Amino acid sequence: MLRGRAVTAALVSPAAQACAFVLGCAVIHAARAHAAILTRLLAAVAIAAAVLVLLAASLDYAPGPDETFDEVSVYAAS
Repeated sequence: MLRGRAVTAALVSPAAQACAFVLGCAVIHAARAHAAILTRLLAAVAIAAAVLVLLAASLDYAPGPDETFDEVSVYAAS
């Protein structure tokens, strides 16, 4: 019985992503009369998502509070 729960738990995330995708498609289809506004909105969301991903990546590589930020440490970290 535990194995069945593990399989179910593993399928929850992909199922939720598929449902979100279908919902997004339905919203886009319903809003096709407002294509110009929707295009601007989706472009802004894509740019904001890219900025957030780059911010998260830069925070991962930022030096800690007790570390220095010079050319040598930056080169050594990469």
